[in-house]
Amino acid sequence: MSTKDISSQGNLLSLKTVIRTKDFNASKRFYTQVLNLEIVEKYNDGDGSQGLILRYGSENSNAFFEISEISSDHYYHQKPFDDKLENDKIDIQLRTENIAYWASHLKEKWIARGPVFRPWGSQYLYLRDPDGLQIIIYQEKTKHISK
Repeated sequence: MSTKDISSQGNLLSLKTVIRTKDFNASKRFYTQVLNLEIVEKYNDGDGSQGLILRYGSENSNAFFEISEISSDHYYHQKPFDDKLENDKIDIQLRTENIAYWASHLKEKWIARGPVFRPWGSQYLYLRDPDGLQIIIYQEKTKHISK
């Protein structure tokens, strides 16, 4: 089956990453005020689960974060939801075209390390959300065209 056949039968249309938070309000502030993500939907099931769907990028972006809080008496609750992350088994990397903007922006709002120049030429800013999840904001190496 060719790539064209696969894509016409079941395109994957967007990406949504779900983050179960220990402190919903702190996470809401971080993702909306520090990372400037736009709230596109709010929900509360009235039974101990609430959340936000946040858009990353422009209005036409198909990349979303969902932050949710699930109370300890909710049927879906799992004990690790109450804990901070203790390792970097997973991180979230967000690409920007202006790392200098983010370095300046974060100085006023959040603890970050960098920009760090990586061996392949990209620049990384490292920070952690309120639950300890590592977030990396990066700018790819500028491509120079030789004449």
